[in-house]
Amino acid sequence: MWQKVTTFMGEVRTEFTRVIWPTRTELVNSTTIVIVFSIAFAIFIGLFDLVLSYVRSILLAI
Repeated sequence: MWQKVTTFMGEVRTEFTRVIWPTRTELVNSTTIVIVFSIAFAIFIGLFDLVLSYVRSILLAI
């Protein structure tokens, strides 16, 4: 059992050396893009919901 754990940890260490880690600039840019698109999508969904609620209220008032 101990041999399997040791082998696994060695393989994990080897894989971590193969990972291409992003630079700080790439990380900040990617995070900014995700946050901006999330906010834009939330605004779009909110406005869409507002329009549908308005249309529903008009249809139910008839």
